[in-house]
Amino acid sequence: MDGAFGSLLVVAIIIGIVVMFIQRSNRQQREGRSGRSSTGSYRKPSAGRPAASSSQPPAALGVPQGHPARQAAERLEYALTADFEARVKDRVLKNEPGMGERDWQWRWFELKRYFLMCGVLRNVPMYSAKVDDVWHEMLMFTWEYEQFCKNFCSSFIHHAPHAPGAKADPADRAWFDWVYGELFTILPASAKLWGAFYRTPLARERIEELELALEQELFARRFNTKAAEAYPDLNSTAAYLIERGRRLASDARNGAEKGTSYEDPYRNNGMLNDPMIMTGVLSGALFFSSMGSADDFDRQMEEAQTEAQRQVNGGSGGSASGCGSYGDSDSDHDSGGNDGSSCSGSGDSGGGGSSCSSGGGGGCGGGCSS
Repeated sequence: MDGAFGSLLVVAIIIGIVVMFIQRSNRQQREGRSGRSSTGSYRKPSAGRPAASSSQPPAALGVPQGHPARQAAERLEYALTADFEARVKDRVLKNEPGMGERDWQWRWFELKRYFLMCGVLRNVPMYSAKVDDVWHEMLMFTWEYEQFCKNFCSSFIHHAPHAPGAKADPADRAWFDWVYGELFTILPASAKLWGAFYRTPLARERIEELELALEQELFARRFNTKAAEAYPDLNSTAAYLIERGRRLASDARNGAEKGTSYEDPYRNNGMLNDPMIMTGVLSGALFFSSMGSADDFDRQMEEAQTEAQRQVNGGSGGSASGCGSYGDSDSDHDSGGNDGSSCSGSGDSGGGGSSCSSGGGGGCGGGCSS
């Protein structure tokens, strides 16, 4: 009897060890997929992971697992029902009957990315006429659009028109590029619709503001405060961008004062096998290059990118590429106190001429005009 009990005890111990090993292995796999370290903080995905398919838009707007904006991206996609999409698509196709399914998918995808930026930032200029056209058709469904806005960021995402022939502000485009790159993986279709990325230096005043302004002042001036109050994930995303901006601004200033050249930590660590699977990879180069002259900016940004990155981000080009008028669209998501100007890169059709606003920092906006 004692021998049988001992055998059962040994078997039970072995089974317990096997179960613990399996649980530990599964936990490590989940942490690897989510991009979280053992402390729960967000870290960049390591190289060697499979690249997102460039033929189909990725899930959750391409926001990586573990990124502060991931939950907001998932909520946004859930808030836009398939029925609402189908009705908007039907209206768009009536105006563009030759548009293919893949073209539609990417326009719809990039508009959703734009909405996520509106949920985070106080003002987001529109740089794509093709994406803006889809937004215009969405506004025709007033009740559905209002419900989407409330379910995503608590209040209406306002669509405000620009004055015809309004000039672009390159500083706003550079801010757009930085935030876009911090939130999303930049895909080939992105530059085709928004224009080339990282062609415009960040304004020195904006870099100094990120480094020196009080967090509360910076939050109120640049971020969507009402949406952040309503949804913790949007608040966390704004806080993440402020923390990233402060560190990047400080590093850029220190580098400029010491006269050092920019060193890419991702390339130096062999992490650029696939540049499309990470966010914020070129942020350091953008801040550092913005501290010098326009000619230096162009050269340094070219040197900072691999050939694969240059292709994804819209190819080679000068910093002033495409910055001019708003193009063939006339609407905007404008914030209180901002002139709503924008510039576009060489993709799309010259800029959408519209922007979204948080109504002077209040929410996602307060009405609609087109």
